[in-house]
Amino acid sequence: MSDSIQNILVYITLGLALTFLVRKFIWKPKKKVAKACGKDDCGCH
Repeated sequence: MSDSIQNILVYITLGLALTFLVRKFIWKPKKKVAKACGKDDCGCH
């Protein structure tokens, strides 16, 4: 494999890894709506 192809693959892999880490830990996920157990809140959560 030539050096330029290796460098391109390394940069693509690095970019994908950084994107994953940013989405996993830094990006604030949308809040999920908590489902209640009914009107009296049975304490299931």
